[in-house]
Amino acid sequence: MLIKRIALLVMIFTLSLSASAMAAEPGTGVIEGQIINGTEGGSSVANQDITLKTYLNDAEVDAITTKTDNEGHFVFDSLSTESGYSYEVVLVFQQAEYYSNWLSLNEGETTKSVEVSVYDSTTSAEAIKVEMTHTIIYVGQDSLKVMEYFLFVNESDRTYIGSKEIAEDGTRETLKFPLPKEATESQLTLGLMECCIRGSEEGFIDTMPVLPGGKEVAYSYKVNYNSSKYTFARKVDYPTSRYDLLFQGESIEVTGNQLAEEEPMDIEDTWFKHFAGSDFARGDVLEIQLSGLPQTSNQGAILWVVLTLVVLGTGFGLVYLIRRRRLQPVSSEDGLEQQRQRLLVELAHLDDDFEAGKIPEKSYRRLRSARKTQLVELMQRAKEESDRR
Repeated sequence: MLIKRIALLVMIFTLSLSASAMAAEPGTGVIEGQIINGTEGGSSVANQDITLKTYLNDAEVDAITTKTDNEGHFVFDSLSTESGYSYEVVLVFQQAEYYSNWLSLNEGETTKSVEVSVYDSTTSAEAIKVEMTHTIIYVGQDSLKVMEYFLFVNESDRTYIGSKEIAEDGTRETLKFPLPKEATESQLTLGLMECCIRGSEEGFIDTMPVLPGGKEVAYSYKVNYNSSKYTFARKVDYPTSRYDLLFQGESIEVTGNQLAEEEPMDIEDTWFKHFAGSDFARGDVLEIQLSGLPQTSNQGAILWVVLTLVVLGTGFGLVYLIRRRRLQPVSSEDGLEQQRQRLLVELAHLDDDFEAGKIPEKSYRRLRSARKTQLVELMQRAKEESDRR
């Protein structure tokens, strides 16, 4: 299945080298819609710049802009209705970017209507909470492999754009994420985009605005240890309703005054010691002492398994699936052919995850478009190098 999908992707992307440079031919399609301000008593949405992005086989080929009327309505016409074309409405409202779902005009359909919700912006983080967070620790070969998961909630009806500017272009810090000083090999797993991440003294920060409602975030990293003891410390940056620590390793002693030991969990035939605590305040520091760590390991690197995290907090009963596959950044040190193969495999995995319902459509479309753009650029570079020989 994966090999067939990669072969299909190779054919599509070869054809897209020329197609990506073309704008959509004028047609009879119309996309109309309205901007809705979801903030109670919110600002006017009149006279807003609205951009319609056009995609051909998921690669962006055109972008046109119009303005809303006094009621926030907008219209784009003369759009292609041919197969393969899709569209996305984008606007910036009070320093936050908003997107519609991807829109396609099906056979025989010439008009599509869409509503895009926006919110007044705020620089106050008072409404940002963490409903639950998980730390999952594996014992590796002279190292700990750590996965962090957060469920953030913006309890207000305003978009949080950050209170602190960190760049001359007005980029602001929104969410902060801690990392141990000795952390290496960090990877973004869920809800974060490489383009919007900045390093910080305590870990890294996100610059994406936080819309009202929930936002899931996950990332992973490795920590090396050189003795049988290690203290895992993490600062709490947001009021946190519940914190769960899952630790793989039956012989490891885990102690800490802030967490209570609970029943161990069996996930994918792997046993995890389980500790939990609740109602942590901003500024608290969690310290967990690990002892009995193996100084050397003959088991090799531990394979990451698919974790089904059963939320044990009161009243939730939700199940979160931590994705088995993670998109890797493309290294400039790799050869062009290795980079191309890696991108094709990542795209195939991404398609599989979307079809299995493991990734939301908006995230899937955005990640796929970014990876496809990388692949097209890579193939163009390879062609230029070949022409020079």
